[in-house]
Amino acid sequence: MINKEMTVLEIVEKYPETESIFRDYDDLIGKCILCHCLFDSINKVEVDHNLKLDSLLNKINSEVRK
Repeated sequence: MINKEMTVLEIVEKYPETESIFRDYDDLIGKCILCHCLFDSINKVEVDHNLKLDSLLNKINSEVRK
């Protein structure tokens, strides 16, 4: 299970299938999450870019459970 303290790198490294979810957010925040936020926690990405953490975590965890 993915939690808000995990970094983007940890998540994508362990669950490569989540890369597409992060790519979906690129246009929303105006930059590539995998390029600019790779070492940030999900919580930091959420705070820095005004995202809804629950929504992002739900999407990631849904992909991981497939």
